[in-house]
Amino acid sequence: MSEWHVYIDGASLGNPGKSGAGLVAFDTAGNELWHEGVHLGEMTNNMAEYEALVRAVRRARDSGIASLFVYTDSQLVANQWNGCYMVKNKRLLAYLMEAKALARSLTSVRVQYIPRERNRVADGIAKRAAGQEQPSPDPPG
Repeated sequence: MSEWHVYIDGASLGNPGKSGAGLVAFDTAGNELWHEGVHLGEMTNNMAEYEALVRAVRRARDSGIASLFVYTDSQLVANQWNGCYMVKNKRLLAYLMEAKALARSLTSVRVQYIPRERNRVADGIAKRAAGQEQPSPDPPG
């Protein structure tokens, strides 16, 4: 398999607050391949969105996927990835740089904004993960 379609979302219970990332991957035929929810500890919603993106790209790289299509309801993440918005926040810039560095090992990584109603599964996974109590990873940078 050389192509994944991954829907991502980040959730924060408060901003900042307890946060989680949600990811769900499909093959080209629309069959679910895997899904993941990760409790991230205390961070902002935008940081959680970027955590989801980094995790999607890293998992694709580690699985030998050539092409990755990422769908997010975060206009900020999609537009910063695609160069439409500048990244002013240093922490978010560190996430973007990490995701771009990981993406260099794939043939293609595309990030597309989608409306929230088309991202309900990843949203639900992220919200459930935000409420869990687990150790938090250190953010990049």
